[in-house]
Amino acid sequence: MAAYYSEEVIQEVVEANDVVDVIADYMTLKRTGNSFKGKCPFHNEKTASFTVSREKQLYHCFGCGVGGNVITFIMEMEKLSFVDALKFLSTRGNIILPEKNNEIEDRQAYEKKQRLFDLHRESANYYFKCLNKSQQGLNYLKQRGIHEETIKTFGLGYSTNNWDSLLNYLRTRGYTTEEMLDSGLVMSSENKRFYDRFRNRLMFPILNPRNQIVGFGGRTIGGDDQGPKYLNSPETVIFSKSYELFNLNQSKNYIENGQLFIVEGYMDVISLYDKGIKNTVAALGTAFTPFHGKILERYANEVVIAFDGDNAGAVATEKAMNILKKTNLNVKILLLSQNEDPDSFVQKYGVDGFNDIVSKALTTVEYQLELLKRTNNLTQTDGRIRYGNQAIKILKDLETSVEVDYYSKLVASDTGINAATIRREVIRSKNNRDDRKPIVVDLGKTQMMNQNIPKAYIKAQELAVRYCLKSPEMATEFPMDYLTDDLYQQLLMIICEEVKNGRELNHSHLTNHFEDSEEVKKIVELLINEEEVSKIDYQDALNIMIRFYKEAQLEQLSEQIKKESNEGNEIEVAKLTNQLIEIKKMMKENMRH
Repeated sequence: MAAYYSEEVIQEVVEANDVVDVIADYMTLKRTGNSFKGKCPFHNEKTASFTVSREKQLYHCFGCGVGGNVITFIMEMEKLSFVDALKFLSTRGNIILPEKNNEIEDRQAYEKKQRLFDLHRESANYYFKCLNKSQQGLNYLKQRGIHEETIKTFGLGYSTNNWDSLLNYLRTRGYTTEEMLDSGLVMSSENKRFYDRFRNRLMFPILNPRNQIVGFGGRTIGGDDQGPKYLNSPETVIFSKSYELFNLNQSKNYIENGQLFIVEGYMDVISLYDKGIKNTVAALGTAFTPFHGKILERYANEVVIAFDGDNAGAVATEKAMNILKKTNLNVKILLLSQNEDPDSFVQKYGVDGFNDIVSKALTTVEYQLELLKRTNNLTQTDGRIRYGNQAIKILKDLETSVEVDYYSKLVASDTGINAATIRREVIRSKNNRDDRKPIVVDLGKTQMMNQNIPKAYIKAQELAVRYCLKSPEMATEFPMDYLTDDLYQQLLMIICEEVKNGRELNHSHLTNHFEDSEEVKKIVELLINEEEVSKIDYQDALNIMIRFYKEAQLEQLSEQIKKESNEGNEIEVAKLTNQLIEIKKMMKENMRH
């Protein structure tokens, strides 16, 4: 479960990290009047349009539209979630985030985690030194085509064949047996004898997105090794296999065209990185999880599943594909031959060969159809018919008619069945699905929500909201129903809450209530806009909104009157007509004023 922090704690972290100072760590800022300016780090530009306000503790780019507070900046620059960005800034500001609602327990929990992070860093250094002394380990990596620079980049190491070499080393560094047991790197036998978990293995440090070592993976490299080929650290207070992705800490900085590759193993990642393909991650020896999918949504627009070409890889691909289909990511699948994996493929065909096969990556539907072809003999009539019927079951889940049309033609070309026939069967299957969602008509909202909203009305809403940001007390009297933008409604409700609780409105604090980056951009644009909005402007904006709102009500009432009249409901027609007359009177009265 994700950590939860109160608004007070979030604000404490924000206040401990001046937005100008934090951003200046990443780029050059020059003071211009009351603000600071620089070239936007989020898009290429020749003229500086990136503005940072120390007074408001906000930033905004007038070129590409990005904006937010210090937390959103770290989220974007470091590719972190909200909670991870908060932790990043809390460390920078020397603030201990509460976990137990008890100051003493919080400090103890914080110090325990810090000790574990330090212990893992010490262990990684030790394993790295051991690798440099291990001819067997170095030879193995050389045979796999891994260069020295890549070994250093990943901090690869080696665990000796001794039962207690790491244990003894950590003792010399001042760590207790209890701390070593908590890390999972040292284990205890039934008779309370302590020994190293990893022995005679190539070691892969696992880092979280904040570049902290949280665990290790170990691979056997000798012919007479005992135990599983790959062994991972156990679950600890700082490590969970279901939540971490190997190399995410680096790959998030090398995403090309919004694309990330997902592979199965450590060596696949390292081998591809060594050849220059650095936007690659791997699950940690466990099944791909929905949480992994959510993490990838933060960093990429498209993921390419590049698992091994064997049967086990096909099973893992299908599981990962079904999880990723439920995200907003575009999903592609690399189809490798039976005896290939990404590592062996790039070793054999090089980067150009890999890029070529990536250009031919399949969509999830193409991949499912390809699997069907493998189980049906398309040279025989019954095989083609069976394939066609099975394909229709896949196509019925498609969302758009364009997709249905395209894939119907694809199946038709494989089977010789008429494309129109396949399309008709797909549509019939879609209509007969038991799980189809009923169409819901919401009669509780005015018809204006479905109209093309005039630019004048959109501008009026913006002006009114900007005035409420300047004069928060006005938000408590604002007619919320007049707003067609849910974001504006949320924003004014938050302002009302601040006023009711007697708190002064903090502009930087407002953005903490929103996680969607587009919403944050929109709010920052409102906050950083320095054009004056007078009381007269506000009243004019309200009048425009009232007029449009009432016109929309009139149109809706007219439609309802027509409907009730056609059905012969005279009493209902009379009621609705009276409402229509009252609204018209009110509009005339307002126009006189």
